[in-house]
Amino acid sequence: MRAVILAAGEGSRLRAFSKRPKPLIPLLGLPLIERNILALRECGINDFIIITGCYADEIQNYLGSGRQLGVNITYLHNSDWKLGNGVSASAFRKLYRENEKYILMMADHIFELELLKSVIEAAKKMEKKELLLASDPRLEKVYDIDECTKISATGNRAERLGKDLKDFNAVDCGLFVDTGLLQKALAESIEQKAYTLTDAVNLLAEQGKVKLHFVNHNWVDVDDPAGYKYCENLLLRSLIPPKDGFISRVINRKFSLRLTKLLSSTQLTPNQITVLSFLVAIVSAVSFAFSNPILGGILAQFSSILDGVDGEIARLKYLQSKYGEIFDSILDRYADYLIVIGMSYAWYLSSDNNLLVLLVSTATLTGLPMSMLFKEKYKTITGKPYLPEINDGKLRYLPANRDGRLFIIMLGGIFNLLPATLLILAAITHFQTIFRLKVVRQLL
Repeated sequence: MRAVILAAGEGSRLRAFSKRPKPLIPLLGLPLIERNILALRECGINDFIIITGCYADEIQNYLGSGRQLGVNITYLHNSDWKLGNGVSASAFRKLYRENEKYILMMADHIFELELLKSVIEAAKKMEKKELLLASDPRLEKVYDIDECTKISATGNRAERLGKDLKDFNAVDCGLFVDTGLLQKALAESIEQKAYTLTDAVNLLAEQGKVKLHFVNHNWVDVDDPAGYKYCENLLLRSLIPPKDGFISRVINRKFSLRLTKLLSSTQLTPNQITVLSFLVAIVSAVSFAFSNPILGGILAQFSSILDGVDGEIARLKYLQSKYGEIFDSILDRYADYLIVIGMSYAWYLSSDNNLLVLLVSTATLTGLPMSMLFKEKYKTITGKPYLPEINDGKLRYLPANRDGRLFIIMLGGIFNLLPATLLILAAITHFQTIFRLKVVRQLL
């Protein structure tokens, strides 16, 4: 399946916000149009047709052939872009292949990845003689609904679209899958001197050929500075994964998302941030070992926060990689070991009972990787992720996952209670493992 992206307009309302052409205005480190290309690439789409107009040269010079993004880009220029977006969409007719299904979207509409995936999945089941239109029935959640194109629908069929509709039950998301009907309707509406996409879609709606795909994920038409800010916040909130531990969700993300927003405009990669987190952990371990537990505790927590940033940047800028996931996990284990060894060494220097230090430290070190190891083995066996928020029940509040462990280490450092901290870590990590074994035995 190919994707057609309309990037022909002037974007005057957002243009005042930035001196760049609207499709090239960066949103958390990626220009709007590039963010859409990468999102669709994640859905398996690699061929793109960009319809240009007002800023043709700037857009083409920036995106090039698409090779650097891992896609192929073809450009079509619409010299009559001022007439309306329907004229721009109809430019694709030159390259349209008979009976082809293709996606049509706007350069300035940003969608959550799951929304795009659901539309593409729905496209596989659609009839050849219909137009699929992504629509949002959650009217209370739609941003700036007054500026949206409203839809009056019966069931999953659109009857009428328009910005000024008084009686409506959904809004147009600006995302279509066409089988050729739209191109014919565009030609007909343009011949009647009706130049918008909505004009052509209404011709098909009158024939009952516009099928609605109701979405339940978020999207934004980034049309003005307020919409830009709203979308920015929406994207940041979407970075929080469901597998987050309690400490990470309640405390760490409040700081990591701010750092991610700040670092998104830099060239730092997720792996570089992983290394930075690891280096902070090393300094934390050294601080513990040389009797500066307060600094060691604070740095351990900062390392934990940075450990969230690398994943956030990866998801935000579509830089996820299997190697990066392994690299992050391995360095996390080394970081944990070093911090505990630093704490154990400090306790050893101040204790007369070396056997107790050895036993507790050994128990703590063996318990540290159990949470990650358990989750990985569970996923390998079942094919599903182990979600502490769901599977752990009330025990999900036990701070035995990495975010919780490092938080305990921070408190132990600040209050200079290293022996008690190591004993608590040993107890909760092994208790969590035994509890999860019991849960999984019931599940399997």
